[in-house]
Amino acid sequence: MILILFFSFILSQDIDSLVTGIEKDSILETSSIIQSQLKDSLIKDDSLDTLDFNKAFFIPSKSNDIFYEQLMESKLTFADAITYDIALDTTEAEVQFLSLFSSFEFLDSLSLDDEYKRIEYNMILNASIDYYQNKSVSINRLESPLSMALFKEKLQAYFYKQELEDVEFVDETVEFIDGHIPITFNSKVATNVKYFSSNGAKKGVQMWLNRINKFKKIMLPILEEEGVPPEIFYISVIESGLNPVALSYAQALGPWQFIASTGKVYGLEKNWFIDERMDFVKSTYAAARYLKDLKAIFDKVNPEDLNGENWYLAFAAYNCGAGRVLKEIKRSNSTNFWDLNRLPGQTRNYVPKILAIFLINKNPEKYGFTINSEPDMTWITKNIDKQLSFNQISEIANVSPKTLQIYNPEIKRGIIQPKKDSSYYQLRLPANKNYDDFDSLYALLNEETTRSLLIVEHTVKRGENLSLISKRYKVKIQDITSMNRISAKKYLQPGQKLQIPTQGYDEYVKSLINTSNTTKIYHTVRTGDTLSEIASKYRTSIKKIKKWNGIRENDNVIYVGKKLIIFISANEYEKINTNVKKTINYKVRYGDSLSKISYKFGVRITDIRKWNNLKSDLIKVGQDLVIKTKN
Repeated sequence: MILILFFSFILSQDIDSLVTGIEKDSILETSSIIQSQLKDSLIKDDSLDTLDFNKAFFIPSKSNDIFYEQLMESKLTFADAITYDIALDTTEAEVQFLSLFSSFEFLDSLSLDDEYKRIEYNMILNASIDYYQNKSVSINRLESPLSMALFKEKLQAYFYKQELEDVEFVDETVEFIDGHIPITFNSKVATNVKYFSSNGAKKGVQMWLNRINKFKKIMLPILEEEGVPPEIFYISVIESGLNPVALSYAQALGPWQFIASTGKVYGLEKNWFIDERMDFVKSTYAAARYLKDLKAIFDKVNPEDLNGENWYLAFAAYNCGAGRVLKEIKRSNSTNFWDLNRLPGQTRNYVPKILAIFLINKNPEKYGFTINSEPDMTWITKNIDKQLSFNQISEIANVSPKTLQIYNPEIKRGIIQPKKDSSYYQLRLPANKNYDDFDSLYALLNEETTRSLLIVEHTVKRGENLSLISKRYKVKIQDITSMNRISAKKYLQPGQKLQIPTQGYDEYVKSLINTSNTTKIYHTVRTGDTLSEIASKYRTSIKKIKKWNGIRENDNVIYVGKKLIIFISANEYEKINTNVKKTINYKVRYGDSLSKISYKFGVRITDIRKWNNLKSDLIKVGQDLVIKTKN
């Protein structure tokens, strides 16, 4: 009861209070324990009547409201993200933030028709953005899929802060070339060029420039095939930094930042297995067709455009919607983009951003950049007509699961979705490999069954809701709703069959995040150990050990048998880990993951993979694992 009231209190406070509370009181060793105890309390505490429960968590008394079930899960994920961030656990923090912002797409759709739900949704969305942008300490903001969202916020703030005397006035020039968009250079474009070249933005822009040649070779032929100007390519640079997995705070995804509804209109499939908004080929076709449709709208409004200036209006509509641009055209009595001064600030600056990055890429040295182009992506395709995992394909293709993910970013969980009838999935494989034996080895592969993929069938019983089912199988609500296409209008019914993905998205994402610089291990406290000695052994500081493990600043007491989280470089680990280990055989149980097993035995995930020749973190129930442990 006390835990429930306390946790509901911290969730209702602002972020500063939440962070202070976690640091000051060291709530629990990990936020997974918070979740477990909180959820157990929700179900088992008979002393909490319905009225008090609803007041404590601001949830209406009506049961089976999918919005509030998802809202509670998102709040718990937010608590996870903050806890891991404060503990400097970079990998876990990044996974939880990605899961959090991914959940907002579903929450957004569930709150559209209810003003009170909309308020609740906006509260957690704004709190999450504020913490991620201003208070997170462990996130690599250049490499994260959310990096572009953060960059756009900084750029917008830069323009809001500009004073009149800061604006560089230049003579406007416009270059018209048939088949291209007009290339305008004016004060607004110059201001964007200045910002992109500044110290605050230069590292991020340098990453974009390094990717441009690689993705030009993929996207420009598609744009030409669709009959649109090649400069449209730079929309994807501005939208995502050419990061196929870029995610915005508004739940737009992929290199062209489609929201789910628009992506669906233009043929981009989205389900538990796949999200084609991240496919750099399919989404480019969709973006070209969408922009052509937008251009056609403004060609009707301004049929006398002979120089391609209606493309500016189409770009603005891509950012804020055609209806809003049409309304401003009518109000301003002008079809000239530069005259539409009452468009949203981000939209008014959208075309200047595109032109600025085009000009910088045209002459990078002039603006202080030296391009170091990333290697080209060339591939062959193989038709896959079986439900297979990237692990299986990795074995026969001699290509790592991580590389397969880079070439096929639309595959969300390393599993190719089952195909019906004679259809197949076109899998991309790097062209610089030898695949002479691929077809014969592929023919020998057995299709992954739902059991081997840790997907189980659950029959809904009377009185069950998504919260209860997700707790039972230790998965997230959004995994269940995504796999089973559950919505507010299509809630659970007794007898309904659900596919439950017991190995969720988070585990797969963790297997792909690059953790080569540091690794997480567990030190089991022994008799005579002190924080000072442990810090010395692992060449770190007492302060960091306290941070990683939620130990209060003035508390130096540790107990025999306690497992302490330690982050250490792989090289240092090999140097100091010279103790003899005993080998045991462990059989994977239902609900296990490599992270749970590594914690249980106090060993590294990378070592478990090495000992068992695992290509990724995916494991199966009943699988035998070799564990070498000192414990």
